[in-house]
Amino acid sequence: MKYKYLISALGLAFSLNTQASLVDLSGQGYVTYGDFNSYSLPIAGLDVASPPGIIKDLIVVATGSNGGPVTTNFAGMDNAYATPSGVSGSNYFDTSQASDPDPDEISSFFGDQETTWDTSLAALQSFLNGEDMVFFFNNNNLNGANLQSLAAWAQVEVRDAMGDRLGIFDFTNNGGAYALVSEGGGGTFAGDPTAYTSTGSGPLIGDNAGTDYVLAGGPICIDTDTTPPTPVSCSNPDSDEGPINHNLGADDAAYAVVAPELNMLLKDLFDSGADISDYTMSIELHLGCDPLFGGSANDEICTGELSGFGKNINNGYEQLFIGTGILDPSTPPPPTPMPNPSILFLMATGILLLRRRK
Repeated sequence: MKYKYLISALGLAFSLNTQASLVDLSGQGYVTYGDFNSYSLPIAGLDVASPPGIIKDLIVVATGSNGGPVTTNFAGMDNAYATPSGVSGSNYFDTSQASDPDPDEISSFFGDQETTWDTSLAALQSFLNGEDMVFFFNNNNLNGANLQSLAAWAQVEVRDAMGDRLGIFDFTNNGGAYALVSEGGGGTFAGDPTAYTSTGSGPLIGDNAGTDYVLAGGPICIDTDTTPPTPVSCSNPDSDEGPINHNLGADDAAYAVVAPELNMLLKDLFDSGADISDYTMSIELHLGCDPLFGGSANDEICTGELSGFGKNINNGYEQLFIGTGILDPSTPPPPTPMPNPSILFLMATGILLLRRRK
């Protein structure tokens, strides 16, 4: 494990020095949740190490780590929010209710708000340096059955110097069932994020039958006979790999999450030549079992003991941080079946026979 983190650290240091992207997501499968595409890093075979010493030079939106430099961001943006431990602290985190990470520096830059994580677009542009923005998330719950999964919802807003909204983007289950995508959950494999339009409202709480909270961290089985592999139920006959764990802990990000329309809006603003020093991007983040589900941390609606999918923060140190990635220039096509090995053998045999006849 030490060697893996050393290699990851060296790779990240090299990428920062050359402004190269942290991950290449080209051709990888994803699940669409509202305006966002969520990529499974373990299914893609991509390691993104995330100990504090490695991500300290990225933008950290929320972390369970204490002290700088991992909690200290660049000038023109908020420092990192502190996520709860889930053991001695709350089973739920919400930027609109948590203490602002810079209580003595509210309005230190135009558009800074107390209920969201904020950055000036000028500071964000300087960090991205022409690359596409990618959010990375650590799932650090307890391992074991219903304890792994965690409820998550987020909303990103971009405003101009007058405070007018230029775009709003939701990471949402969109009223679907609180379940893995392979078990009928609300996400859509290889979906179209442009088909969703945010209303700007907060999340629909609902219940397990329908909610805006996305299930993160559950184990997924895949059908590798398609390219890219397709998430399927582990009881599906087509399942030939898994379950693949997504509750990877504090030292490895589990997901890379991208909002294509948000990235397009940012690119247009960055390329416009306009003065964006007073333009702002804000993030509202909810993690864990929202009290409006109507239960305490020990109630089934939060533990998922019967349903199989919990919502609680129960171990702590969840992290959301921002880096860059290489993305497909357009939405990849739906998965295509890989040729069956026996068919390949017959084709090869046929070619050999044709060559003999010549």
